[in-house]
Amino acid sequence: MAFTVSCDEGDLERETERRRVVELAASAAGPLSERTLRHLVERTPEGFVVDVRAHRILTQHPTPMESLWPEVRDKLSPTARTKPVLFPDEVTPIVLDAAFDRFLQQVAPLVEYTRLGAITFQFPSYFTPGSRANDYLEWLRLRCGDLPVAVEFRRREWLDTKHREETLAFLEAHRLTYVCVDAPQGTDTSVPPVAAVTTPGLAVVRFHGRDLAAWERTVDDPVARNRSEYRRNDLEAWVPRIEKLSGGGRKVHVVMATGPTDAAGRNAALCMKVCTEDPDARPPEPPPRPDPRRRRR
Repeated sequence: MAFTVSCDEGDLERETERRRVVELAASAAGPLSERTLRHLVERTPEGFVVDVRAHRILTQHPTPMESLWPEVRDKLSPTARTKPVLFPDEVTPIVLDAAFDRFLQQVAPLVEYTRLGAITFQFPSYFTPGSRANDYLEWLRLRCGDLPVAVEFRRREWLDTKHREETLAFLEAHRLTYVCVDAPQGTDTSVPPVAAVTTPGLAVVRFHGRDLAAWERTVDDPVARNRSEYRRNDLEAWVPRIEKLSGGGRKVHVVMATGPTDAAGRNAALCMKVCTEDPDARPPEPPPRPDPRRRRR
């Protein structure tokens, strides 16, 4: 098991010195710099891997124009090129193909030098179960070839009692790793904390914090829900789930997607401690607090 963090380019060098696995979030926001890729390939030891977030245009998020590669912008219509943000319904198949080609070229050095853990596609809350979504997932599996691909949903219907079995069977049939999620519960964007395995070699768990107000305020904006500190009792329920995921020697990437990176590191360290410590060494449950309503006689 690897307990790690999601980080941007500015924190990458420090985190690669501390960890054997990291998640690179910057790849979702825009093209990676040559320096970033050179660092990952040349300065990391054998056995180090990085999970790369798929570019936001590939996960049907609104995409700022400046975050696109120039050769992808050239595929847009003259009208679309004048807009500051490109919305999913404005992305033609030609543009999407060009973006996918460019993204795969970008991660090719990681593949060549066995540094790629998985490509994580984090879909927005409006990506809902149905034939259209399944067709897209089939297409991205085809475009990624044999590369390891992980999929995270932001809509509870994917894992509700009506769709859960079908969703997991579909992912397994298409060799797509289901990303288990810890996030605030009680809303339409709250995916239940299900520990499910859909690929034999890898399981992924991503922790997003427990701030329900921030989660709902801007449900598809990660910045709004970034700051979150986990407590021991938040994580203890994940101990048997992570043990289940790691069965048979399967690799498990446990990613703290909270922020800032230092706080995510503390969350990752606490999660590792909770999941790996001797049960006998765990602190005892605190005694119940006396009921102030009861009066002494």
